[in-house]
Amino acid sequence: MRICHLWHNFFPTGSGGLEKYVLNLSDFLSRHDSSLNFLMLTDRSDISFPLRYKLPKQQRINSIEVHRLGPTFSSYLRNLSYKIPHSEFKRLDDLLIKSLFNEAVRIPGMDKVDVFHLHGFWRPRFPVLAMWLSQHFHVPLVISLHGDSVDSHDPYAMSLEDPIIFQVLRQASVITTFSGEVLDLLGKLGFGKKSILLPNFINVKSFYRPISYPSNLGARAIMVSRLEAGKDPLTPVRAFAAVKEMVPSADLQIVGDGQLFKPINNLIKDLNLGESVTLVGAKKDVRKFLWSSDVFIGTKSGYIATLEAWAAGLAVIVPEYGIFKGLISDGENGLLVQPGNSEQLAASLISLFKNKTLQKTLASNGMQSVKEHDISVIALRVNDIYHSVTGKR
Repeated sequence: MRICHLWHNFFPTGSGGLEKYVLNLSDFLSRHDSSLNFLMLTDRSDISFPLRYKLPKQQRINSIEVHRLGPTFSSYLRNLSYKIPHSEFKRLDDLLIKSLFNEAVRIPGMDKVDVFHLHGFWRPRFPVLAMWLSQHFHVPLVISLHGDSVDSHDPYAMSLEDPIIFQVLRQASVITTFSGEVLDLLGKLGFGKKSILLPNFINVKSFYRPISYPSNLGARAIMVSRLEAGKDPLTPVRAFAAVKEMVPSADLQIVGDGQLFKPINNLIKDLNLGESVTLVGAKKDVRKFLWSSDVFIGTKSGYIATLEAWAAGLAVIVPEYGIFKGLISDGENGLLVQPGNSEQLAASLISLFKNKTLQKTLASNGMQSVKEHDISVIALRVNDIYHSVTGKR
């Protein structure tokens, strides 16, 4: 059986949670079920991407044969769209999608695809492409909604009620979401019968802390996140200024990169935290940083990163936002704080650094909670979905 993933960003060393999800899912299932093989259609149509990242048109990354679509002539027109009236903008976008579709259907073996699996709904280009390919080849479409917000004021929200997205959802054979809130909305939109609640996953055992990284239950905090405004990575830095006054030995490592890297670095200097807060940058493998830490500070939409921290044996503090409101039992397997509230976050960090019993309890309970999110459990459910929509057993 041939599965074709669609996701607009897929880098060779993709550090994002969704990239990890797709790669780990495909690797696990290809080992478990020899009948499965995987393709990936991803975006190269932004004309600056190939130059900036030296992205090849085609490459194999582990179990996935990756095909990057574009750039085409319409890509260049789309890039100049800021010079044209707004009324022409959509026509250029439609032209670009059509050119990507024409390129995709010519890829060798595309006519042998059994399932198209679309990941995410933040940009309409690839959802529409997935719908067209599903219709063209008369092949089932599976959609995984890797988001937990439908708030129109949230930069990471999914516009499920948008007419174009609604049309794509109608095409799907199965829709999966890890959010109860999103599942409820899908039901209200009339898609309840084909929607499934499916948790995210990680390879739990691969994150267990080795003996060579003993946990001393100290005052070492870590944040793993893209450094973008929607993630709110500045609040933990502001909180740490108050933490240092009460726990002078405390330190914080920030693993990640993004547009706010320099502003965060400037904030660290302004708050005189240079000796306590370290910007590590983006890392493909974050495990050794987790294993050298005691407390994990989560950011918005940091679901997978929080699961990894649980498996690594860390106590976690996360914003009371999205999936975390159902994932975390406050005071049992983690602590919840109001998003953007640096004072509350600082108080929670101080309480964990000073209360080793609580820190140990949260870490222990978190390691039990994460077992429900192991890849060996969730990936097999995805495999069942593939077989159910194709009728192949």
